[in-house]
Amino acid sequence: MKNLIIVFFLLFTLQGVSQNETFKYNNIQTDFFFGKPIEHDKKLKDAIEGNSFGVLLSFNTTNTKNTHFNKLYNYPERGYSFLYQNFNSSVLGEVFGGYRHYSYNLKNTSNNQLKLISGFGLGYATKTYDAETNPKNQAIGSKLLASAFLKLQFFQLLKKEKLSVNTGVSLIHFSNIALKNPNLGINTVNLNLGINYLLEPIKIATSKDENTISEIDKKLYFNLILRAGYNESLEINSGLFPFYTLTFYGSKTLNKFSNLTFGTDYFKSEFLKNHIKNINTEEGKTYNENDYSRAGIFVGHELMQNNFSFISQIGYTIYYPFPYVSRVYERFGLKYKLSKHLFSEITMKINLFRAEALEFGIGYKF
Repeated sequence: MKNLIIVFFLLFTLQGVSQNETFKYNNIQTDFFFGKPIEHDKKLKDAIEGNSFGVLLSFNTTNTKNTHFNKLYNYPERGYSFLYQNFNSSVLGEVFGGYRHYSYNLKNTSNNQLKLISGFGLGYATKTYDAETNPKNQAIGSKLLASAFLKLQFFQLLKKEKLSVNTGVSLIHFSNIALKNPNLGINTVNLNLGINYLLEPIKIATSKDENTISEIDKKLYFNLILRAGYNESLEINSGLFPFYTLTFYGSKTLNKFSNLTFGTDYFKSEFLKNHIKNINTEEGKTYNENDYSRAGIFVGHELMQNNFSFISQIGYTIYYPFPYVSRVYERFGLKYKLSKHLFSEITMKINLFRAEALEFGIGYKF
């Protein structure tokens, strides 16, 4: 999942286009993709049996409102996508996904329409882990999954009136975010071939002051957020336990797209207490069962989109009384501005490639 953030930094180059009047098109697209699941853990070796393939159906619309967000990101398309993927594996089976997506125009020429499409949603797996019938499936532990995809679309191979054929690459992720283990997740890198059909044209009347940049508030702000949820340890069928995370961080606006963040996390995960007890019993260790708190420091970035922001952070656990997966952790998710001071978040905490928790948070900006 952490691979997704690398491509998101491409968005910083977006610029508004000043025109008095322009036309956009709602459109539908069908992508056929062929790819290879990533073996990011040795336990996936027996589950990955070959190349995967599938189809991605998308309906895209253009918001014609002359808002700051639309002008800033060159009137991005948004819509819904539906995915079918066959892993070509008797262990992994097939998956289905439904997504809400955004499409950003990075470059637009006669033979090159460079677009970045990001989608987040839910998935369904036909085959999951079972100790007796499917023990090799360490990637997927439940039928219901969280899913995301990132697609970079570039050269057009054919363009005729309303029909075009284009190529691209994509990354698709499925995971249940540690709600039921095993949960290594599955990531697939794909080559895409898409067929796009334009619907009715939409006229957009842009304002003359479109390129006017409002003054940027570069004051340093401080934020406090409480996150919580439920998750399970690495042990299969060990049960769900509540967790709490208290975060204090500073934020500073860099430009009209970006905020820089830096701060500290305090983690209280109840599943660790039970996990430490089991490790002590089964392996003869002497870890303190009552010392299961963790603390870390992080730096991050917020990509601003109206009242929404896309969050990406990387951190290092400095207080680590019990070794659990990795000291290095990442966090990705969405932030929504409720008022001048209040905001909410939905984020995924990851230890390298392994998801640890889906966090729901409420915060205050001082």
